[in-house]
Amino acid sequence: MNMNLYILSCDLINGLYPIVLDVLFVIAIFSGVLVITTKNPIVSVLFLISLFLVIAVYLILLGMHFIGLAYLLVYIGAIAILFLFTIMLINIRVSDLVSYTNNSLPLALLFSMTLYYALSTEGGSHTLGVLDESQSRFKGTGSELNIDLSSSYKWDGVLVNSSHISSLGNVMYSSHSIWLIITGYILLVAMVGTIVISLGSGEKTTIGGLTTKGFKK
Repeated sequence: MNMNLYILSCDLINGLYPIVLDVLFVIAIFSGVLVITTKNPIVSVLFLISLFLVIAVYLILLGMHFIGLAYLLVYIGAIAILFLFTIMLINIRVSDLVSYTNNSLPLALLFSMTLYYALSTEGGSHTLGVLDESQSRFKGTGSELNIDLSSSYKWDGVLVNSSHISSLGNVMYSSHSIWLIITGYILLVAMVGTIVISLGSGEKTTIGGLTTKGFKK
């Protein structure tokens, strides 16, 4: 009986097909290119939000649940929405945007070439090799086999099997829930204050049927 030890090289993706991660990778690169090539800053921030969302899903599927959810809370829930809200308050003329559109084309071309190189050099197959070649009948020969693996993880149960997320949720929404509510009110007051300050100097503005008046300088 011939006993051989083998080296198995594979990707751990929680039971998903590698094509799923490849699709998310392409979408992330495409969103990143659109962030720097879009003329409208509001649309650019929307593509930035989609980029963070794809990265968060990518990390969650890889098993990094806390980092993926942190991307959702910090980048999408706070920073990206703040960027979008700030840009919407600024009066940007279209003529100021058109004159700077050609500067981002070389960077977009560089990203496209990097994406093409990454996809063209990706192997996409699992390799099965012999560990002890001196005792193997395959000595002096090389062979690669494409194999399929089955994982005990299910794609719909990835978010459930995270004890650290459950612990943080129990602490945040049970014993320390009052601090979470106070933080929400502080953010609400900051947002409303920004709106009131940016309404203008002594000009009447109608928002939702209500007429308000800004502060005078």
